Amino acid sequence: MTTALLASFTSPIHIGTDPASMLWMFPLLAAIAIIYKTTKMRVLFWGRFIREVLVLFVTLSGFMISAIIVLNLITWLATS
Repeated sequence: MTTALLASFTSPIHIGTDPASMLWMFPLLAAIAIIYKTTKMRVLFWGRFIREVLVLFVTLSGFMISAIIVLNLITWLATS
């Protein structure tokens, strides 16, 4: 079982650059927002924690989506 687990890291999943595969970033951004806010909040109040995680998630998502749009536009202009 250990060998099979270690062998799975030698051939990673291919994630393309089409819009559908960009959806893989949202679970990663959610995990980043949860872990960051968990480590930064001194006292954990659930209502405040959920609100701050959602604000950070939306902010990160907005930045990533705008970066994707800008980079795709630059690539489209450079190749056309």
